[in-house]
Amino acid sequence: MQEKVMSYYENYDEEGRLYRSNAHMTEYLTSIHFFDKLFPPSSYVLDACAGAGRYSFYLADKGYTVTACDLVEHNVSIIKSSPCANKLAEISVCDVLDMPNSWKNKFDIVLCMGALYHLQKYTDRLKAISECVRVCKQNGLVVLAYIVDAGETLGGNPYEDVFFASTFDEIEVMAKGCGLQKVHNISTDGILKTIGGSTLNEATDEEFQQYMEAFYLTCEDPAVIMAGGHVLWIGRRKA
Repeated sequence: MQEKVMSYYENYDEEGRLYRSNAHMTEYLTSIHFFDKLFPPSSYVLDACAGAGRYSFYLADKGYTVTACDLVEHNVSIIKSSPCANKLAEISVCDVLDMPNSWKNKFDIVLCMGALYHLQKYTDRLKAISECVRVCKQNGLVVLAYIVDAGETLGGNPYEDVFFASTFDEIEVMAKGCGLQKVHNISTDGILKTIGGSTLNEATDEEFQQYMEAFYLTCEDPAVIMAGGHVLWIGRRKA
């Protein structure tokens, strides 16, 4: 499975995914909206599934000390080749299922924004969450991105079996079992599939801003979450 995941990202524009259109921007803007609300200043952050580093660089620019890592060497090479690479404390290839022992209790905030999209086995998903909790400090925050199971077929391309959807209950049970207390469960794309991406892409800047402000107020509604695809579960590691 790791080989298929790496093959997928070697042939996909991960660097441009989050900002190529208004429709794509909803995921990014909603995520950073809640990061700005929740993350204490001067925190040590681990972006454990950093992709091309979009969130890593954003948080570094906000003054956080950020370690960025990813399973996919292609993604890590993109981060390292960025002119902003020196803003990050560390950049490396790593597997969220087996992070360094030296990272135990090291980070105030741990982002796992990719691994749960791909781990097919329940034991692997549980291990990924457990590892994120292990490297997080007590009372720190762990952010888990997942694809919500709305009873639909995922993908529709040669890589469709690379993706995996989880249910509300599964994420909740696993996260709480690993010692996390829920802070938020947030849709990052909401009713996008219902209204259609072209609607947002054709909106004026003012219309899009109004849409996003309204979305921030409704993105935790279970119906909105189930209407979308991408979700963030944010929890605090219990003392």
